[in-house]
Amino acid sequence: MFCANRPAGTVFAARAAFALAGFAIASWAPLVPYIKEELSLTHLELSRIILLMGTGSIIGMLLISFFISFAGIQNALSLSAAALTGSLLLLAAMPPIHLLAPTVFIFGLTLGCVEVGGNIYGTHLEKTTKRILLPSMHGCYSLGEIIALAIICALIFLKFSIFAAIAIPSVILTGITLKALRSIGSIAIFNSDKKHKEKLFVLPKGAVIFFAFISSLIYMVEGGMLDWSGLFLLQKTDISIGFASSAYIVLIIAMAAGRFSGAYLIGKFKNYKVVLGGVSLCATALIAVYFAQNLIIIYACFMVLGFALANIMPICISLAGKQQSMPVIAAVSSISTCGYGALILGPALIGFMSELITLNGAFGALGLMSLALSFIIIYKRRLFAIA
Repeated sequence: MFCANRPAGTVFAARAAFALAGFAIASWAPLVPYIKEELSLTHLELSRIILLMGTGSIIGMLLISFFISFAGIQNALSLSAAALTGSLLLLAAMPPIHLLAPTVFIFGLTLGCVEVGGNIYGTHLEKTTKRILLPSMHGCYSLGEIIALAIICALIFLKFSIFAAIAIPSVILTGITLKALRSIGSIAIFNSDKKHKEKLFVLPKGAVIFFAFISSLIYMVEGGMLDWSGLFLLQKTDISIGFASSAYIVLIIAMAAGRFSGAYLIGKFKNYKVVLGGVSLCATALIAVYFAQNLIIIYACFMVLGFALANIMPICISLAGKQQSMPVIAAVSSISTCGYGALILGPALIGFMSELITLNGAFGALGLMSLALSFIIIYKRRLFAIA
């Protein structure tokens, strides 16, 4: 049970866990070329390593509900966070080739545990405190990404090694997170759900299928921007390769702003209108960027896209915590797994599409898919009434 003075501390703990997850995934990106060069990996070998990380993440997302049931939310998040940072530091130290695969797998596994565990706990806090919390928690994930990109790039510019550039901020952030997680105490997550408490994993059903579908498409778009926006910018403009990631930086800054304003937007317009508006804006931005040639217009499209994507996943997870057709933990885990699975596997699909219709065409196709999703949301609007 919550004590009267406990909610603020526990909300901060959840936000710190989200920030650590965002920091970790953003730290992985600059590590990839260093690992490839240090261990002389071929493109095929590197692709297998990246796929192994994704596989580990999905397994972690599926296992975290069992871990929480066995060890409790505080221990599950604390152990996952510590192991996540430990595996990140080992990767930054450039492990020998025979340790690379298991280290990457553990990194992915613990990343999945922290991400979905944070969502499960955030949903619990929303139900307990009767407040809109998940958007700002996901905002902390975006903030963690921004902090990682800014600090790591700055330290590398100052001639720090890649290990030091990652180790210094990650150890500090992990220390803050672990201390914050101590405020949780022994809290039973959704222990009042007598009807479903024995079922920790079931196949999605009812409204959960619909929200998982929305999450999958939205996270496929986000994953596509992470992996392909740099090349997209190079192909459509004369920008230098050193600034190729600038479009994605614009996107995550706008996404962070959208998530930190999410509680206000949801309170004013409600879940249905925020999701429908977000998906519609997503479609508009992607279709507009298909036609855009000017760099400023492209940046504007990515800014709109980031703001549009910001609150859709948090709302879907929040609604999973309110439905009655399946266990809450399993519902949150299912939606998170579908979403993050699309985040990992979606870019490969976009790459295949770009071979058939060009990368610009693939972005336009994502816009049309988002437009179709907006009509589906209108047709299924009654499912948002569970809130």
